[in-house]
Amino acid sequence: MIPSTIFTFANTFVLTGWILLLLAPNWRKTQSVVLGGVILVLAVIYTVLILSGIGNFNVDSFSTLENVKSLFQDDIAVAAGWIHYLAFDLFVGAYIVRKGQEIGLSRLLYSIPLPFTFMFGPIGYLIFFFIKTIKTRSW
Repeated sequence: MIPSTIFTFANTFVLTGWILLLLAPNWRKTQSVVLGGVILVLAVIYTVLILSGIGNFNVDSFSTLENVKSLFQDDIAVAAGWIHYLAFDLFVGAYIVRKGQEIGLSRLLYSIPLPFTFMFGPIGYLIFFFIKTIKTRSW
């Protein structure tokens, strides 16, 4: 496995999910393709990468900033970490679309946070949270 090839594939492949969320959010299969297709494939790749590089992992790997930096000195670990971000940001994007539709937000309103979620994860969710709160007036 070449980490740079896996990284490039994952970056390109995840766009399938984002395009569906932006351009076909009302298609009855969008959530299934995103959750049970794109994210599932990313989860499998992530699992393979983690299991292949688990030798460098120990109980303290996430206990300090220095230990986390040390963990990400390996290209496989960096690719796995990036895929982790891609999968979870897409999961949050799917949630935003689903929840936005559920509470009756217009497509425009629940689409606004999606590019931010794609690029900056939690910032996109924060934008959605504020839109949802203003629309429903509930936390």
